[in-house]
Amino acid sequence: MSKKKSSSKRKDDEKNVDNSKEEKSPSIPLEDYEKIKDDYLRLAADFDNFKKRTEKDKENQLVGSLSIILAGLFPLIDNFEIAMGQEEVPKELEALYKLVLTFLENLNITEVPGVGEEFDPSYHEAIEHSGEGDDQIVEEVLRKGYKLEDRLIRPAMVKVQSE
Repeated sequence: MSKKKSSSKRKDDEKNVDNSKEEKSPSIPLEDYEKIKDDYLRLAADFDNFKKRTEKDKENQLVGSLSIILAGLFPLIDNFEIAMGQEEVPKELEALYKLVLTFLENLNITEVPGVGEEFDPSYHEAIEHSGEGDDQIVEEVLRKGYKLEDRLIRPAMVKVQSE
Protein backbone atom coordinates (compact mmCIF):
# COMPACT_ATOMS: atom_id res chain seq x y z
CA MET A 1 0.00 0.00 0.00
CA SER A 2 2.85 2.33 0.64
CA LYS A 3 4.03 1.76 -2.93
CA LYS A 4 0.67 2.95 -4.26
CA LYS A 5 0.79 6.07 -2.09
CA SER A 6 4.28 6.95 -3.22
CA SER A 7 3.41 6.45 -6.88
CA SER A 8 0.32 8.61 -6.51
CA LYS A 9 2.39 11.28 -4.78
CA ARG A 10 4.81 11.25 -7.69
CA LYS A 11 1.97 11.74 -10.16
CA ASP A 12 0.61 14.63 -8.05
CA ASP A 13 4.09 16.20 -7.89
CA GLU A 14 4.46 15.90 -11.65
CA LYS A 15 1.10 17.61 -12.12
CA ASN A 16 2.18 20.42 -9.76
CA VAL A 17 5.43 20.85 -11.68
CA ASP A 18 3.52 21.03 -14.96
CA ASN A 19 1.09 23.57 -13.47
CA SER A 20 3.93 25.74 -12.13
CA LYS A 21 5.57 25.79 -15.56
CA GLU A 22 2.36 27.03 -17.07
CA GLU A 23 1.97 29.68 -14.36
CA LYS A 24 5.50 31.04 -14.82
CA SER A 25 5.10 31.91 -18.47
CA PRO A 26 2.05 34.16 -18.64
CA SER A 27 2.17 36.69 -21.45
CA ILE A 28 2.12 40.41 -20.61
CA PRO A 29 -0.35 42.52 -22.59
CA LEU A 30 1.30 45.10 -24.85
CA GLU A 31 -0.30 48.01 -22.97
CA ASP A 32 1.19 46.83 -19.67
CA TYR A 33 4.57 46.32 -21.32
CA GLU A 34 4.50 49.89 -22.69
CA LYS A 35 3.56 51.24 -19.26
CA ILE A 36 6.39 49.34 -17.56
CA LYS A 37 8.84 50.51 -20.21
CA ASP A 38 7.68 54.13 -19.80
CA ASP A 39 7.99 53.89 -16.00
CA TYR A 40 11.50 52.47 -16.38
CA LEU A 41 12.59 55.27 -18.72
CA ARG A 42 11.15 57.92 -16.40
CA LEU A 43 12.94 56.37 -13.42
CA ALA A 44 16.22 56.27 -15.33
CA ALA A 45 15.81 59.95 -16.31
CA ASP A 46 14.96 60.90 -12.71
CA PHE A 47 18.07 59.11 -11.48
CA ASP A 48 20.22 60.86 -14.08
CA ASN A 49 18.79 64.24 -13.00
CA PHE A 50 19.45 63.33 -9.36
CA LYS A 51 23.10 62.58 -10.15
CA LYS A 52 23.50 65.89 -11.99
CA ARG A 53 21.81 67.82 -9.18
CA THR A 54 24.01 66.25 -6.48
CA GLU A 55 27.13 66.95 -8.56
CA LYS A 56 26.09 70.60 -8.89
CA ASP A 57 25.36 70.78 -5.14
CA LYS A 58 28.84 69.42 -4.41
CA GLU A 59 30.38 72.06 -6.64
CA ASN A 60 28.37 74.82 -4.96
CA GLN A 61 29.46 73.60 -1.53
CA LEU A 62 33.09 73.58 -2.65
CA VAL A 63 32.83 77.13 -4.00
CA GLY A 64 31.10 78.26 -0.81
CA SER A 65 33.76 76.71 1.41
CA LEU A 66 36.54 78.14 -0.72
CA SER A 67 34.92 81.58 -0.60
CA ILE A 68 34.83 81.50 3.20
CA ILE A 69 38.50 80.55 3.41
CA LEU A 70 39.55 83.17 0.87
CA ALA A 71 37.52 85.90 2.58
CA GLY A 72 39.98 85.61 5.45
CA LEU A 73 42.94 85.55 3.08
CA PHE A 74 42.02 88.65 1.02
CA PRO A 75 43.04 91.21 3.70
CA LEU A 76 46.47 89.55 3.80
CA ILE A 77 46.72 89.84 0.01
CA ASP A 78 45.65 93.51 0.21
CA ASN A 79 48.43 94.17 2.74
CA PHE A 80 50.95 92.40 0.52
CA GLU A 81 49.96 94.70 -2.35
CA ILE A 82 50.37 97.77 -0.15
CA ALA A 83 53.80 96.54 0.92
CA MET A 84 54.79 95.82 -2.70
CA GLY A 85 54.01 99.48 -3.51
CA GLN A 86 56.77 100.69 -1.17
CA GLU A 87 60.12 101.91 -2.51
CA GLU A 88 62.28 99.14 -1.08
CA VAL A 89 60.68 95.75 -0.76
CA PRO A 90 62.58 92.86 0.85
CA LYS A 91 63.14 89.88 -1.44
CA GLU A 92 61.49 87.58 1.11
CA LEU A 93 58.31 89.62 0.93
CA GLU A 94 58.34 89.51 -2.87
CA ALA A 95 58.78 85.74 -2.73
CA LEU A 96 55.82 85.35 -0.35
CA TYR A 97 53.66 87.61 -2.51
CA LYS A 98 54.49 85.58 -5.63
CA LEU A 99 53.66 82.41 -3.70
CA VAL A 100 50.23 83.79 -2.76
CA LEU A 101 49.55 84.82 -6.38
CA THR A 102 50.52 81.34 -7.56
CA PHE A 103 48.18 79.86 -4.96
CA LEU A 104 45.28 81.97 -6.29
CA GLU A 105 46.16 81.10 -9.88
CA ASN A 106 46.17 77.37 -9.09
CA LEU A 107 42.65 77.71 -7.69
CA ASN A 108 41.51 79.49 -10.91
CA ILE A 109 40.87 82.71 -9.01
CA THR A 110 41.20 85.79 -11.17
CA GLU A 111 41.00 89.51 -10.55
CA VAL A 112 37.90 91.44 -11.49
CA PRO A 113 38.56 93.77 -14.49
CA GLY A 114 39.84 97.15 -13.30
CA VAL A 115 41.09 100.52 -14.57
CA GLY A 116 39.85 101.54 -18.01
CA GLU A 117 37.09 98.92 -18.08
CA GLU A 118 33.40 99.71 -18.20
CA PHE A 119 31.76 99.85 -14.77
CA ASP A 120 29.80 96.66 -14.11
CA PRO A 121 27.73 96.65 -10.90
CA SER A 122 27.85 92.86 -10.79
CA TYR A 123 31.67 93.01 -10.38
CA HIS A 124 32.33 96.52 -9.04
CA GLU A 125 31.29 98.45 -5.96
CA ALA A 126 31.37 102.20 -6.70
CA ILE A 127 32.79 104.23 -3.83
CA GLU A 128 33.11 107.53 -5.66
CA HIS A 129 31.53 108.87 -8.83
CA SER A 130 32.63 111.90 -10.84
CA GLY A 131 31.64 113.51 -14.12
CA GLU A 132 28.43 113.46 -16.05
CA GLY A 133 27.56 111.24 -18.97
CA ASP A 134 26.21 107.87 -19.92
CA ASP A 135 29.47 105.90 -20.23
CA GLN A 136 30.81 104.87 -16.85
CA ILE A 137 34.47 103.85 -16.81
CA VAL A 138 36.51 102.57 -13.84
CA GLU A 139 38.99 105.35 -13.08
CA GLU A 140 40.79 103.81 -10.09
CA VAL A 141 40.68 100.52 -8.18
CA LEU A 142 40.75 101.05 -4.42
CA ARG A 143 40.49 97.38 -3.51
CA LYS A 144 40.82 94.50 -5.94
CA GLY A 145 37.95 92.15 -6.52
CA TYR A 146 38.23 88.44 -7.23
CA LYS A 147 36.17 85.79 -8.96
CA LEU A 148 36.34 82.03 -9.14
CA GLU A 149 35.74 81.18 -12.78
CA ASP A 150 32.52 83.18 -13.39
CA ARG A 151 31.41 83.46 -9.77
CA LEU A 152 32.17 86.63 -7.87
CA ILE A 153 33.93 86.09 -4.55
CA ARG A 154 34.62 89.72 -3.66
CA PRO A 155 33.58 92.84 -5.62
CA ALA A 156 36.20 95.46 -6.49
CA MET A 157 35.90 98.85 -4.78
CA VAL A 158 36.34 101.47 -7.51
CA LYS A 159 36.13 105.13 -8.39
CA VAL A 160 33.95 105.69 -11.45
CA GLN A 161 34.31 108.42 -14.09
CA SER A 162 31.34 109.23 -16.30
CA GLU A 163 32.03 110.43 -19.81
